[in-house]
This record gives sequence, C-alpha cells and structure tokens, in this order.
Amino acid sequence: MHATEMLRDIPLFKGLSEETLTELEGRTNIKRLEEGEVYLTAGQPPKAFCVVLSGQLKFYRVNRAGKEQVFGYARPHDVFGLTSLTDPYKSVPMNCLSRSTTEIAEIDLPLIRELMHREPQFAVAILKEQSKRYSDMLDLVDQLSLKDAHNRLAKWLDAWVDENHPEAGDNEVLVVLPYTQSEIAAQIGTVREVVSRGFSRMEKDGILRASGKRVTILSRKRLRQMAES
Repeated sequence: MHATEMLRDIPLFKGLSEETLTELEGRTNIKRLEEGEVYLTAGQPPKAFCVVLSGQLKFYRVNRAGKEQVFGYARPHDVFGLTSLTDPYKSVPMNCLSRSTTEIAEIDLPLIRELMHREPQFAVAILKEQSKRYSDMLDLVDQLSLKDAHNRLAKWLDAWVDENHPEAGDNEVLVVLPYTQSEIAAQIGTVREVVSRGFSRMEKDGILRASGKRVTILSRKRLRQMAES
C-alpha cells in the first residue's frame, strides 16, 4: 500500500489535505521490526513521531530486580512519540519492543511540529491524544496504589473484553487472551503466581472458567463488582 494511503487511514491525520499528506509521505520512513526486536531503549533520544501500521509494540520498564512493568501496547493506527513534540530533548522514558512482525511509519519530528502550527485541527487532535495518555497513566497509578492484585486483574480483564468484544455486553462470552499470565502480571504490577490465583478465585466464585488463554466469562456483572471492590 502507498504510504499516503496508509497515513490517510490514521485517525490523527483525518481532515488533512492531500497536499499535506503527500508532504508527510516525503518525510516518512517505513521501518520493519521482527518479533522481539527492541526499537527504543529508556534514556535514549527520541527517533521520530511514529505510527504503527501493522503488528504490535510493547512499552515497558524493568527494575534492578528484573521485575517488568508494562505501560501499554501500540496496535495498528496507534501513534507514539508525543512527548517529543513538546520537549524534543527529553529522553525516551521507557523501552519499546515488537511483540510480532511490525511495520511503523517514522515521521520527521520537525514536520509534525510545523503542522501543529499550520493546522489547528491537527494540533487539537494531538492535544486530545496526549490528554488520553495522561488519563490512562493516572488510571494505572490509581490501580497500583489503591487496588489489590486480584481487583486489578478483574479490572484488566473487564476492560480487555470491553475493548476487544464490545458486542458481548453482559452476556456469557468465550474469549482467547493474547497474553500469557506472566504478560498479564506485568501489565497489572504483580507476578504470574498472583494472576494464577486470581483466575482460580474467580473460577471458584463462578465469575469465569479458564483453560490456558481460553476464558469464558460467566458473569460480567460479578466481574465488574470484583473490579470495583
């Protein structure tokens, strides 16, 4: 697919003229990452303003004891490198690696900053995206500070079903999770054994049935109650 067609599909760039999209294309590099390849390391300078075209990226940090905390994942049409738009000299705060074969569009940072001055609607879209990221980070801090690990697991699972199976509503639904228990643990700030016990507890309480990554949610209402308790 032509780079301009790829960028046209990105929600952040909706409303930009063909001329502007062509200008973006001229200063865009398409980069392919293999599964497990590190793209960014915490502490290094930013490379570009990036758009995920295919695949998936993981953003995370690891402490000295080797414990990993996942801050989020970027999927097709997601963007990253927002902090570099306001502070071009600030180093990258977390690591980024590819969870699968992934293509990203690296767009020249000075051009994005220039577009924010030229295109008010684009600047507003950037601000909305930054605000969403800030809210997501506050929610993560709130979860880690105020909820125990089992509540966080229920909250994570309910949010994942909402995002990936919005048609399910409150009905019983079978889902296949794309993450191992260790990967889920890294997202909610705990360890695999605690996630395993959390699933066992929810099975005992009649909230779900689990077999590996296959999980049948039996009661969304009770799952939400556990998430908010």
